[in-house]
Amino acid sequence: MIGIIGGSGLYSGLEELGGEERIVRTRFGDMKVLLGENFVFLSRHGNPPVPPHMVKYHANIEVFKNLKIEKVVAISSVGSLVKEVKPGEILVPDDLLDFTGRVWTYHNDKPVHVNLYEPFCPSLREEIKNIGGMKIGGIYATTKGPQFETRAEANMLRMLGAKVVGMTVAPEARLAREMELCYQPICPVVNYVDGNTTHENTIEMVKKMEEKIADIVMRLIQSNGV
Repeated sequence: MIGIIGGSGLYSGLEELGGEERIVRTRFGDMKVLLGENFVFLSRHGNPPVPPHMVKYHANIEVFKNLKIEKVVAISSVGSLVKEVKPGEILVPDDLLDFTGRVWTYHNDKPVHVNLYEPFCPSLREEIKNIGGMKIGGIYATTKGPQFETRAEANMLRMLGAKVVGMTVAPEARLAREMELCYQPICPVVNYVDGNTTHENTIEMVKKMEEKIADIVMRLIQSNGV
């Protein structure tokens, strides 16, 4: 089985595969998922959706551990910091920068240090690569949002080698590693990080890319047996 973290845009398509809604209990609250024969889908932001800084990351990741899901793909929209990665394309990153300014851990009662040198899952990334049609590799920088980045912040991220920037992957990657999950983001590129980006034109691009992302997710689900 495979776990999918995504937005509501994928939900109806997955229902066509015969999924049923279930409530999964976690230490951080009850979460609603769509459970299929060989997949579990969870909407990152919930319904109604909350902004990135209010997402229940601890509960979201614990859902997959409680359901004994070992592989998790996260759909995470991003802005491009470089001209060679264009809106409308899909990037599968292989490294991470975290500028959320928060501690993401399940270990608040004792010191536990996990190795995050390889923040994403190489074997799952290879499986995604075999589908084709995506750019593989690059650094994903995570900022806390909900505002887009300033010019100075974007320039700093470029100097550090980041190709794309978003607001959700660092918390998921850190918590998934603590839960010993194989975690890999797939990133629809929905804007350039510049002065022309707005919430409205970003959402418009998200909607244009929904069908392409849904096709990738369907192929991943079909390639993973029960």
